[in-house]
Amino acid sequence: MRVRELTPGGLDFADEAFQTDPWPLYDWYREHEPVSWSEGMKSYFVFGYRHVRHVLTSPEFTAYHPFRRSRAAFGPSTLDSEGPDHARMREALNGPFRPRQVAGYGGAIVEPVVDRLLDDVLARGTDDWVDEFAWRLPTRVACRVLGIDESEDSTVYDLMRPLILFVDHAPVAFATAVEHRDRLRAYLRGVVRDGVAPDRMLARLTADDTLTESEAIDNAILLLAAATETTCSATINLIARVAGQPGLFDAVRADPASIPAVVTETLRHEPPLHVTLRYAAHDVALAGVDIPKGASMQVCIASANRDPEVYPDPGTWDPTRDRRTFLTFGLGRHHCLGMGLAQLELESVLRGLTRRLDGLWTTAPDDPTPRGRTFRSVPGLRLGHR
Repeated sequence: MRVRELTPGGLDFADEAFQTDPWPLYDWYREHEPVSWSEGMKSYFVFGYRHVRHVLTSPEFTAYHPFRRSRAAFGPSTLDSEGPDHARMREALNGPFRPRQVAGYGGAIVEPVVDRLLDDVLARGTDDWVDEFAWRLPTRVACRVLGIDESEDSTVYDLMRPLILFVDHAPVAFATAVEHRDRLRAYLRGVVRDGVAPDRMLARLTADDTLTESEAIDNAILLLAAATETTCSATINLIARVAGQPGLFDAVRADPASIPAVVTETLRHEPPLHVTLRYAAHDVALAGVDIPKGASMQVCIASANRDPEVYPDPGTWDPTRDRRTFLTFGLGRHHCLGMGLAQLELESVLRGLTRRLDGLWTTAPDDPTPRGRTFRSVPGLRLGHR
């Protein structure tokens, strides 16, 4: 860690240290400057479990801003709304993600999708199947939940990708994001017009009289984005962990009951999303720092997940540790609705791999460490198996 090079305001998503190994940065700022202004990002960064939890749950901070990038990409949605509008849209989205409903997706949707994809990619006999498997899995599951034919996964992914990159501060022009958003809106309206099974989410949203037609479509776009990118990254990181840690695949294969704990600890230790965005709802002080109304807040949920005040020896991956509330899926009124579905998908992936294979190991890269800006996963993961 280049502590000597750290200066107040030096945090930037484009910084190589931030993208390749942010954990020493998080540790330093959590201890010395838990709320820090970044001149380059024109934003405050918030570190540590206590402060992150406060920002996520306190009415002093809001998800709403008229010029938020996600609002431009996906349109107005529950992600960046507050008050009565947020409660109304959130209630309309809740039904398909309640625990009993999600449990039913296991045998009906998730496991069949996992089985078909694994049979396909493993039959090729190559070592470069992970990236394709990781994006197809959540995209197909999201399509099925919404009521889109899963054979349309490539079309949906191609329409979504520029929007995700735009939100992730990649060099995607605003005009390109708007074009793809409008094309995706038209695509979803076409799916609805052609007919969706009444128990699928698109049908429920467009039939809900508490939502306008635009709100139904824009929230469907949000769900596609939320359900695909983070789960894709989480899938890659989970497979990298199980294949890259000596003896772990064999241990999971011998004890399938350990799979939920392996998934949970990996989500804590290597979350696919490191920061989430909030704004100061009014002038407020946090950790002794005066923050003006409207200021942007990059809330570092990953730093909270490795806070030693909450997790003993937090940098060690340990699936036997006590289950405590990690913040990978957020907290409070904006916590991720799809967290149960995401965990179900990840558990299904491990069960599918351990049923099919006697061994799994990484062939590249030599250091299977997640990298990235906002969304983080192991690049170019390649695997050997028997």
